[in-house]
Amino acid sequence: MDSHKIYDVCVVGAGMIGSSAAWHLTRLSSHINVILIGPAEPQDRSTTTIFASHYDEGRITRVSDTDPVLSLLAKRSIERYPLIESLTGIKFFEKTGVLSVISNEKQKKQLHQFLTAMERAGTTPCLLKSKQIEEDFPYLSFPVDSSAILDNMGGHISPRKLVSAHQMAASLAGCQIIHDVVSKVVSFDGYITIETEQKRSISAKKVLIATGGFTPFRHLLPDGFKLDLKMKTSTILKFELNDKEVERLSSMPVVIPYVFSASHQTAKHRSYILPPIKYPNGKWYLKLGLGNGPVQEFTLDNEDDITRWYQGTGSAFIAHQLYDAMLNIMPGLKYENLESDSCMTTHTKSGKCCIDMVTRNLGIAVGGNGHAAKMSDELGHIAARMILKGTWDYDVQGQQFQAAYKIQAKMLLRWIQRMLEQPT
Repeated sequence: MDSHKIYDVCVVGAGMIGSSAAWHLTRLSSHINVILIGPAEPQDRSTTTIFASHYDEGRITRVSDTDPVLSLLAKRSIERYPLIESLTGIKFFEKTGVLSVISNEKQKKQLHQFLTAMERAGTTPCLLKSKQIEEDFPYLSFPVDSSAILDNMGGHISPRKLVSAHQMAASLAGCQIIHDVVSKVVSFDGYITIETEQKRSISAKKVLIATGGFTPFRHLLPDGFKLDLKMKTSTILKFELNDKEVERLSSMPVVIPYVFSASHQTAKHRSYILPPIKYPNGKWYLKLGLGNGPVQEFTLDNEDDITRWYQGTGSAFIAHQLYDAMLNIMPGLKYENLESDSCMTTHTKSGKCCIDMVTRNLGIAVGGNGHAAKMSDELGHIAARMILKGTWDYDVQGQQFQAAYKIQAKMLLRWIQRMLEQPT
């Protein structure tokens, strides 16, 4: 790497959004020099401090959502998957369909929101009643008054393979990739200097920060700018399956039900179940996790606690709840072994990814809110367009993606000083 070279754009953060943004930058402008910086996936979680949510083989991708904007972004991402797979030869998407199950009158409004959002995104939802759910998916058990939406465009992706595909496509188009952790981003003489933990120093005219929940723990934003983010813990269960059980569930879609009490009378919160997926260790797992809903785990706000969480196996209390839910939803499931694991989700004040310019040449794309995987390709596309133009440049209103900051004393004093200096 030429230490004196000044890149046109540096993307900091090589996860799902950052890797996508790097590729889209090479597509949007073939004559610019792009560099992507971020750590590779660690082989041993006990020896690292930076983690990413794409260190897994199963994430849901779906058009079905109650928010029309999220439906649209997911649809555009899914429609681009064949191109990415063709360019790189990396298969990361399984089109299994996604079954969203609603099972009481209070949730009928949500069912209508699903239908409306999908129709506005240009897809035709398939509405199933209780009897058809039972006939088509005999291994699932839901109350007799259940309804469901089958999203035939959806399925699941391997997030680590999608990241690999985006990085390969970007590299083939001329993007330089460095596996390192950025420790500091500072402005200097009209351009930006990026310093790394391995003592590299890179200069760029523009920088896009896509470092997720770890953004506050490095000097990546100007003084006084602290994003209003919450890092929430997440626990998942993985049921190891034998070949016979994998075959029995071979036509299973992704399932997004609510977690029920043992009597099936009360919906407590939404969970998700991914169909059998083969992991790098050669074993097949059925993955069960807790989605966004009234029941949350807890919030962590410092790097040491987050690192310890990632290095652990999640919450035993939540794991027990998830296990009970699985017994209710798939009572006939036969498994060989059971594992729990930990993950985290980064939440913004708006509930949407913060894609915004911080200064005239520094932008951010941070905060997945637990649902970014399904639309990460399009989020990267939006961020790439923004950083190139220096302002919002997309056919969806940008205000809902604006960043929110925590008010800090230093920042407040500077604002008061500026107000006092203004002429009356």
